[in-house]
Amino acid sequence: MSFRFWLTAFLLLISSRPAGAIPWRWSNPLPHGNNVADLVFNSTWGYVQVTDFGQIYTSSDLTSWQRTDTGSRQALRSVVFKGSRLVIVGEAGLVIWSDTPGTFSTVRIGTTNWLEAVAVSSSQLVAVGDNASIYISSDATTWTKTTPGVSDWLYGVAFGGNGSGLWVAVGENGRILTSTDLVKWTSRSSGTTASLNRVLWTGSGFIAVGDAGTVLFGNAAGTVWQAQSNVGATGDLFTISAASAAIRLAGGNKELRSNAVGLLGSSVWANELATTKTAPAPAGTYLASTWDGTNFVAAGRTGLLVTGSHLTGTTFDWSLYSSPTRNWIFDLTTATTYGTNVSASLVGNTVRYAANQTTNTFYAGAGDFATLVTSDNGVAWTTALSPQSATNEIFFGITANSRGMLAVGSHGVLAFSPVAYAPLLSTNTWTNTTPATTAVITNQVNVMGIAWYTVASGTTNQLQGACATESLYLVAGDRGTLLTSPDGTNWTRRVTGVTNYLSGLTSWPGGFAAVGDAGAILTSVDGIAWSNHSVGGTNWISRVRWTGDRLVATGENGSLLTSTNGITWTSRLTGTTQWINDVVRIGSTWYATGTGGVVLTSLDTVTWTVDGTLITGKSLYAAAALNGQLIVAGVEGAILRAQVDDFPKPVSFVQWPGSADSHVFVLTGAPDQTFQLRRSEDLNTWIPGAPLEITDASGTLLLFDSSTNNAAGQFFQTVSPP
Repeated sequence: MSFRFWLTAFLLLISSRPAGAIPWRWSNPLPHGNNVADLVFNSTWGYVQVTDFGQIYTSSDLTSWQRTDTGSRQALRSVVFKGSRLVIVGEAGLVIWSDTPGTFSTVRIGTTNWLEAVAVSSSQLVAVGDNASIYISSDATTWTKTTPGVSDWLYGVAFGGNGSGLWVAVGENGRILTSTDLVKWTSRSSGTTASLNRVLWTGSGFIAVGDAGTVLFGNAAGTVWQAQSNVGATGDLFTISAASAAIRLAGGNKELRSNAVGLLGSSVWANELATTKTAPAPAGTYLASTWDGTNFVAAGRTGLLVTGSHLTGTTFDWSLYSSPTRNWIFDLTTATTYGTNVSASLVGNTVRYAANQTTNTFYAGAGDFATLVTSDNGVAWTTALSPQSATNEIFFGITANSRGMLAVGSHGVLAFSPVAYAPLLSTNTWTNTTPATTAVITNQVNVMGIAWYTVASGTTNQLQGACATESLYLVAGDRGTLLTSPDGTNWTRRVTGVTNYLSGLTSWPGGFAAVGDAGAILTSVDGIAWSNHSVGGTNWISRVRWTGDRLVATGENGSLLTSTNGITWTSRLTGTTQWINDVVRIGSTWYATGTGGVVLTSLDTVTWTVDGTLITGKSLYAAAALNGQLIVAGVEGAILRAQVDDFPKPVSFVQWPGSADSHVFVLTGAPDQTFQLRRSEDLNTWIPGAPLEITDASGTLLLFDSSTNNAAGQFFQTVSPP
């Protein structure tokens, strides 16, 4: 029998990411925060969502979703299957098709018109869109335009009807067009001027849904359309799907309505959002829906995703498959807390204790409805319990030092979370002694960022700017308000000499800087006496940060100014007119975030480049960084992360195969860390494995590798991608 030994080889860390690419990932909402414009299901692909910013998400179970970056940042609007081929249409004539999950081809059909919807028959694809655009294709690769003789924008299309087959297109101003040959299109009377957003063939008739809760039933010939007066919807409807001719689902702006019996006027519609239901669907904006053979699946704005199981009659039970936290986040900060870690071991019959101080550096964010969130790694976020008295307030700013964390907001609200320790008990029991030996361990857990209470600010003016040094807290806000406190509890108002809204504050080696509307810039050596260095103009300078060797101020209309002394400021060209809301430095690169999802990068704060890799267009109000990781946050709870600098450590082995029939590896690293597992028998020839990624927030990966382990000896290494 041969002797086998197993050895972990050197761990090679080459680089954290390809040059020029920022690997953006969603942290909140989950599974993602893109707006789902349409979704489909089949047994091969599973569920497919198409969203804004060219993002496609697929899943086999509605829980784990795989993102596919199409390379385009244009909006995707509609998706169908033509046989086994997936076909997607979208912004500016974009068509994407695929025969294999993960491999996509792009077609440009030569128009700037958006293609809002696509439908399929056994032989044809039809896409409709802006300016009465109608395009026809047999395979999604070549498209031909047809002219319907109207100019209304078209939002929906369906195929069905009588034996000869009927195409129905719907759009703005209640427009309905029908055609049997895709050449001649006939306008039909809809009886409404409301825009119609989608149309569906149910097997025995058509249903069109539109603005202001409009639902129309059409006969199989598409000639007679009848408004449904008993739907009960008042919000705009954007999607319609069917389980059968008798079971349908309509969704829209805070609307989800099911229809379980009848056609052409005899329907009964149920409100699936009704709180009287046993398991209602959450209120939200539903943009897409489908029937998967068992359940309705509905999705929409900011990644909203629910399933409805049909029980009996008109009853559905709804389950939420996405993170419900969608409160806006206006500011981010980082903080460090300290605690104790006590361990116990048994030496003979004696319990030996050892203690050491623990250090935890984490992110914290603040937002509307008194939202307070924290994260140790930027991946998993926890919502803290805000003070009851601040529940209806909006937190615009947050800051911290080693003594406490402070959130500020509307109506002069201040919430403080001081350093405080709570005992955490654990028990170790050793059964190899008689009687069993038990040790009770008491750890001290720091609750800063977890336990909050409100303190009196002495003002009802809105507060937004916040910063702290080890000896002083500062907040600023409307009407030139500026307050200081040595302890976060007792506050003194300071004279600024201005009435501007002061929305940004920072500390720096020269003291403090404050910025605000109409180009306001103030500085102070001690936080008490302030000098005016305003640059004037109409642009609001909303935030200022110290970035290691210079002050950077950002604001309205792409404004960005830099200073090394707080007195002389230089305006920089950013190449955008979006409002720039925050800036952070990681290594030798500055990152700025703004409205419309804009992210700018610079190596010197002089020349700025718009990042083209962001996967959302949602406005971003805050940025923060730890350990080379960039976090941005903003509208509807959007939190995205990217590792833009090298990971601090390579992926390490905890366990590896130790025998021929063993195949299990346990590896540790950082969340989002990608690598390749390689093996060798002689340290010269290395056999590469598949690309791997640590997805768990704990930084642990359990890997079953079926590769044969019958060599006399093997070496293993982890290699990060170049």
